[in-house]
Amino acid sequence: MRVLTARQEKFVEHYAICGNSAEAARLAGYSAKTARVIGPENLLKPAVKEAVEARQRVFAEELRITKDDVLAGLLGAINMAREQQNPAVMISGLAQIAKMLGFYEPERVSLALSGDAERLKAKFVAMTDAELLAIAST
Repeated sequence: MRVLTARQEKFVEHYAICGNSAEAARLAGYSAKTARVIGPENLLKPAVKEAVEARQRVFAEELRITKDDVLAGLLGAINMAREQQNPAVMISGLAQIAKMLGFYEPERVSLALSGDAERLKAKFVAMTDAELLAIAST
């Protein structure tokens, strides 16, 4: 694993606690003006992503809590909100479950290139997401 900068280490600690990349970036000492950009960028860096996942595993072990425990708790809260006829709380709980299950992650489409792959790769890189999706859906 690559060595993280001091700010990236602080980012990892804060992100593992709050789960908000922009807030974690601000708390780690990044500029408030650039935190909304730096936070998500940090999460794309393999070393930072690996460190966040490792820190979250440590938290889970320390708390002796599993994803199943969290899901069960959320489902219990959703059922309680349903009995109390509180749709806002139900929606909030369902949104948290959807986030945990990765329902908000963008769908990834892989294409295999043959022939003059580098030239084609450059063309694909220059295309917009909409253009790429149009090609993938045909």
